[in-house]
Amino acid sequence: MFPCPSVADIGVANFQGVFAHKGSYTIGKKKKKKKGRDHRAQNPEYSNEPWYVAYSEMWRYIEQALENVRSRMFHKVMSNLEHFVSKAKTSPLNATSKEIATAILLIGVNVPDYVVLFDTAVSKLGKITPHIAVLWSRNCGNVKSIIEDTVHQLVNVSQSDDAPKVPKTRCTMRALKEHFGKYHEMEDPLVLILPDFESFSTDVLHNFILVLSSYTSTLKFVLILGVATSLHIVHRSLTYDVTSKLTVFYTQTQVETLSDVLESTVFSTEIPFKLIGRAFQLLTDIFLFYDFSVDHFLQNYKICMIQHFYGNNMSYLCCHPKDIKSRISKLSNEDIADIKGLPSIAKYLKTSKKSTSEDNDGRDNEKFKELLETVLNKFHGFMHQFLIALRCLHYLVASLPGSPMGKQLREVYTKAVYTSNFTGCAEYKESLKLLGFLSKEELLSKLESIMKIVDGSADPIIENIKSELEIRIETIRKASLGVAKASSELVTVNDKLSRLQLKEKLLKMSQQQSRSAYKQAQHDLIDYLDRHVFSVHLVDPSRVTAHEIFCYSDGNQAKHHIRGSLRAAIHTGLSDPQIYLDCDCCKLENDDDIPHTLPDLSIIYKLHLESRKLINMYDWLQAFLTIVNPQAAQEQEQRDVDPRMQARFTQAVAALQFLGFIKTSRSKTDHVRRLM
Repeated sequence: MFPCPSVADIGVANFQGVFAHKGSYTIGKKKKKKKGRDHRAQNPEYSNEPWYVAYSEMWRYIEQALENVRSRMFHKVMSNLEHFVSKAKTSPLNATSKEIATAILLIGVNVPDYVVLFDTAVSKLGKITPHIAVLWSRNCGNVKSIIEDTVHQLVNVSQSDDAPKVPKTRCTMRALKEHFGKYHEMEDPLVLILPDFESFSTDVLHNFILVLSSYTSTLKFVLILGVATSLHIVHRSLTYDVTSKLTVFYTQTQVETLSDVLESTVFSTEIPFKLIGRAFQLLTDIFLFYDFSVDHFLQNYKICMIQHFYGNNMSYLCCHPKDIKSRISKLSNEDIADIKGLPSIAKYLKTSKKSTSEDNDGRDNEKFKELLETVLNKFHGFMHQFLIALRCLHYLVASLPGSPMGKQLREVYTKAVYTSNFTGCAEYKESLKLLGFLSKEELLSKLESIMKIVDGSADPIIENIKSELEIRIETIRKASLGVAKASSELVTVNDKLSRLQLKEKLLKMSQQQSRSAYKQAQHDLIDYLDRHVFSVHLVDPSRVTAHEIFCYSDGNQAKHHIRGSLRAAIHTGLSDPQIYLDCDCCKLENDDDIPHTLPDLSIIYKLHLESRKLINMYDWLQAFLTIVNPQAAQEQEQRDVDPRMQARFTQAVAALQFLGFIKTSRSKTDHVRRLM
């Protein structure tokens, strides 16, 4: 193994003449790749595997659903922006007023998703005017740079055929005015988009707006400011006479956007793949408590999908009901055997009357395929009923005082797929109690919303629930609010009842208290929903047969790939580099071994683990030299250190300090302090 090049190696290099040679490569021209390698990159070896076919099809469905969500989310804001810019285009240039048409796009705290929104805005506004400049704070540190960036984009990006290009060093407002006077119509608005308004310097913004306002008599500017926090930052950065004339467009909050995404993916009956249990809770927790990024949520969702499908041909059956039969016929005998080994399938086969003792026979495989088709169709039916019952429950309990089960559908879903006995939890019982206090008008309005949910289903069980609800709704609508007369039955001494009989009679009398017809109908409705709808259909999907094919719930595995443990990975890489380098020279027979073939940083790290809180630099260097230079190990001490070895040691120590494992000590100058 050759050591890494050190500082000393660089110092002893010989000086040689260097001559320029004109090569064939030009900037912006990519090298051509070999056809074979390109073909393998486009069509990997696993592209025809059953699991990959199922994964690709499922992700296409999800991407289409997400595109529809994005288009709906941006439609209102984009239409308002288009109207705003169109209005600015039709308005004439005012030679007296120095006001600039300005719009604020209040997006919310969701920086990672800014790019998608503003890319959409550029494409939409490009149909109205081709003169659009997107200004980021990282490129606009002062007034000169922001003007150069603005003019360079407006002049060169929206270039006409006969207009010459202008270098960035000559991009000034005077050059912009002359260029548009010659090659473009002066009535076209110049749209300037500032996506990260908060990151701009206040002085730069103020001076830039003053410069723009001095050219409003000849150029028509439109400012669009992207604000992530609140309008307070705009009022703090700009003067009152500017902010009082601003137009504000509000986008949908990211929590609402997440709800729309879940409606189109997890809560949709069109997507067979489902996130349940700890995996779903992990993804929503990361969104709510870390970044509020819908884009990151979708990437994490994709990671869970990959974990579920990768190398697992059983997931090939995660498809729509119409494709189940054809996909089962394409499975091999090994895949069938793996499916039989699934815990829920194995348990079902033991209790099913159709299973036989000769499961390995080919004929029994055919019977099992028929049975499997029935089981998979039952799971689809269960998920359809589960999601409808869940929506009904959500509409009933979302607006209750205190919201025991939460206000969002995802909160109810999390409890349903994460709690073993959902209908036995305290929040569910508390919600049913609160339903008993609803007025007649409130209850009827909720029931009408529930009827809209069950109307769109063709499932026979849901149709039975619908017909039963219609009868009970009619009963509640006709029920009077008058209180019936209470029972006059009394307990006397002459009854001669035992203690148990007295207890039962008192309980019966307490249950026969005065109750109006409406209260009785309300009680019967809640009891019906509890016993025959929610308790039957809101069962944890992980307790249903064949859930392993459709559902992913491994939160620990998802967390390992999504969040990661940076310190643990660094420790593993430095302690045993062979795991990452995959080379024979770094193999360790024992975890405590420190062979001289290890990288210098690994040697330094393993030596520092053997030290106490303070590490003597001289002793550390001697230990390092003893390992990397075994020939000199017979000498007791090496005082004349080779400069190359010393440079390697210094470089490794600096890298270890950069990683945060050590720091210099103030008490002893020739020592360093361990931090871990």
